[in-house]
Amino acid sequence: MDEAIKEANSLMFSFQAALFTKNIDKALHIYTQIDAAAVMINNHTAFRVDWMPFAGLKHSGHGIGGIPYTYEEMQVTKLAVIRSPSLP
Repeated sequence: MDEAIKEANSLMFSFQAALFTKNIDKALHIYTQIDAAAVMINNHTAFRVDWMPFAGLKHSGHGIGGIPYTYEEMQVTKLAVIRSPSLP
């Protein structure tokens, strides 16, 4: 796991990452370690972009898009999308 995190964080681009696992605790640990603007956990990119932070880190982009986040231009907002096996 540490090698995968290191490899992901070594990339020049850092817009989005995704991981699939049954262990949500492990997923949340990885989420805190991955240097990406969005991390999808047990899900794909079917979220409403207009209401979530939408930007890349590193060479993937500049600034935050999305209506409620435009005033946070100088902050780094990170998104976690988690699909729980117990929910539909």
